Amino acid sequence: MKQFISINQRIGTLLVIFTVLFILGCKNKGDVQQNEEQVFEAEILTLQKESVKVEQTYPANLEGKVNVDIRPQVSGYIEKIFVDEGAFVKAGQPLFKINESVYREQKNTALAALNASKSQLEAARLDLEKYEILSEKKVVADFQYQKAKAAYENAKAAVGQQEALVASSELNMGFTLVKAPVSGYVGRIPKRIGNLVSPTDSQALTTLSQVDVIYAYFSLPETEILNINENRAGNSLLEKMQAFQQIALQMANGAIYGHKGKIDMMDGHIDKSTGAVVIRASFPNPQGLLRSGNTGRIILIDQQADVVRIPVLAGLEMQDKTFVGLLDKDNVVKRVQLNSYTKSGDYYIVKSGFRPGDRIVANELGSIPENVKVKPKQVK
Repeated sequence: MKQFISINQRIGTLLVIFTVLFILGCKNKGDVQQNEEQVFEAEILTLQKESVKVEQTYPANLEGKVNVDIRPQVSGYIEKIFVDEGAFVKAGQPLFKINESVYREQKNTALAALNASKSQLEAARLDLEKYEILSEKKVVADFQYQKAKAAYENAKAAVGQQEALVASSELNMGFTLVKAPVSGYVGRIPKRIGNLVSPTDSQALTTLSQVDVIYAYFSLPETEILNINENRAGNSLLEKMQAFQQIALQMANGAIYGHKGKIDMMDGHIDKSTGAVVIRASFPNPQGLLRSGNTGRIILIDQQADVVRIPVLAGLEMQDKTFVGLLDKDNVVKRVQLNSYTKSGDYYIVKSGFRPGDRIVANELGSIPENVKVKPKQVK
């Protein structure tokens, strides 16, 4: 009897297992059938060759054509300040006056020493003339004449030395009046009347910025530099950069600066930390609107013909590469990498790799598996 019950338990267990497997099999079959029947709808865009205006923007820092740190060349207390912060000054205009009393006394001491040395020179000259006559008449030995001549030369050299000291003291007195070396706008003046200043100070008296021409410094990635080198005309890389039709400056408030710029410098090396090259564009600044320290965005504007314009939304970025979904005649999606393209606003400007009439997935490519058939729908 016990053996019969055991056999029945085994048969029941097997029946349960077969039932579970049957249910799971039916479920998997339904899932497979559901996947096979799933239809991916996608908005489709048909590509055409066209001529487009390409705009590329890059952050920029602005600096004046000349930025001069004004530093004292002598030590002393500031006695007077002739200008205010932000004022425009012309080259040679006085800026600061340093107390000159110490250097005036140095000059007076040097003048007194110069007069004394001149007197000694005159006495040495008289001795030389005297011994010259006596030596010619054989009254004294020639040695006395040579000794008088050496004394005269020493006295003459002493006069020259004292004259140099007088000139040096006069130069120091001149340095107490600090003048503008160039025309420009005065920056901050951190030290005021009564402050002690010195040539060894780490902080300058002020900074003069010459802003009749403004330099805008911006960086181009190494990949973009290589694209420009391959696709633009010119004998050198700088000439190819200068071939852009327009160089515009977008100011911090979003407005476009009223004067066009030109590229006139390209750094000779690539920054290892950023993988970019520094470029300089210059802009005329007749109204003085732009100042050193301003920020903005450089806009490189160019017209390109026979290119394909692909929306950025149609791209899928994976591992530093950009792909689009290209449809074949059976509406099967293949992911194709973009090459030789420029990003302009909301579009990729592509020169090669596509033909007029090619169809691509317009958006949400990441949600569509590769090699699946899609149902095209109209782009909204």
